[in-house]
Amino acid sequence: MNYNDIKNMTNEEAVAYFGTLTNSYVPCSDLENLLGWAGLAKRNAVTGSWEGSLIDFMNSNAVPELSDGLSELFSHLNKPRSVGVDTFQQPWGGNMSDLLGGLEAVGQADSSFTASVYELAGGLAYPDIDAGSVQSVREEGEARAAENAAVQDFSLKMNRYNELFNIHISPLADDISSDDDWVAALNAMASDWSN
Repeated sequence: MNYNDIKNMTNEEAVAYFGTLTNSYVPCSDLENLLGWAGLAKRNAVTGSWEGSLIDFMNSNAVPELSDGLSELFSHLNKPRSVGVDTFQQPWGGNMSDLLGGLEAVGQADSSFTASVYELAGGLAYPDIDAGSVQSVREEGEARAAENAAVQDFSLKMNRYNELFNIHISPLADDISSDDDWVAALNAMASDWSN
């Protein structure tokens, strides 16, 4: 997360967006194993169909949003080409966070299961993110942007100075010029500078 990532977000929006991202993706095969080891869901050895408490909960549609989330997850796990759940980017990071939090809230999973899922993805990318840490990134970015603008402004002024110097002053350096010529050249340079 850097200044450009958050400059068009509020601090709270940045926390919500980046706070759910993981360091890597959740490997599908490892997630399937974890679901089985936790006794939440596994594939039937004969039919290959999913079964277990999460499947029963999903099919009950007791909490439609969670049923939809579980349906999306198991559909993804069933795709032959699915290698992982891309929780390191949105919307998948937010979806997984919402799903795990919801499952904990209704007692279908516990915090150790959630922690294990995040471990599979290398942990949360920003585990300590809060509005204060986002504000620090914002302030550092704004300070750098102001510094860059000042450097660019100085560079433009130096270029303009050199251009005017070459037009008005440099031609006098090779000739023996009167004081009046120097004064006129300096006045012309100053007049052009202010325009």
